[in-house]
Amino acid sequence: MEACKTVSACTTGAAQGTHVFDILGYSKLRGMGNEPESFILSVIFTVGDHDWAIRLYPDGFQKESEVHKTEPRVFNSDDTTKFAPQTSQFKRQSDIEGSAYLRDDHLKIECIITVFEKPYVTDTKLGLRKIDMPPSDMTEHVGKLLEEKEGFDVSFSVGGETIEAHRLVLAMRSPVLKAELYGPMREAKPRQ
Repeated sequence: MEACKTVSACTTGAAQGTHVFDILGYSKLRGMGNEPESFILSVIFTVGDHDWAIRLYPDGFQKESEVHKTEPRVFNSDDTTKFAPQTSQFKRQSDIEGSAYLRDDHLKIECIITVFEKPYVTDTKLGLRKIDMPPSDMTEHVGKLLEEKEGFDVSFSVGGETIEAHRLVLAMRSPVLKAELYGPMREAKPRQ
């Protein structure tokens, strides 16, 4: 009995996007306060069919703030009660000011988001069997066709000598002869 082999595959797609939030005149934004609603919001951008935005709190968070107490979360689009906690990437005000992050009163925040799609498993299929193909011997057959001088369907007279050939072989080897034998240059009746 021949062994049976089946194959299935699991693929997971992912969409990745990058958004750069440029804040020009950073120092002018200071003094907004550290309340939960004291933030600057980037434009909304879409990655993986989800909308995202970057919030900048120029004066930081208030420690008692509800927003500050909450870990950043990634939600399942089907069920927003399920989430995976993520590592916080917040920077302290002192880390930003006086660092390479802030130059000439210009702050640039780059956010890279990857959204993974639900894994997709293909149906089980029978494994492909390897078929051993013999090496091509087409050149031998074409050579034999020319040697046997059978089936010629066109002839040329060159310097008093008649040369017989196969239209298909000539058309295959020369675009000019192809146009003359099969294309718009051909005569109404094939000439001998």
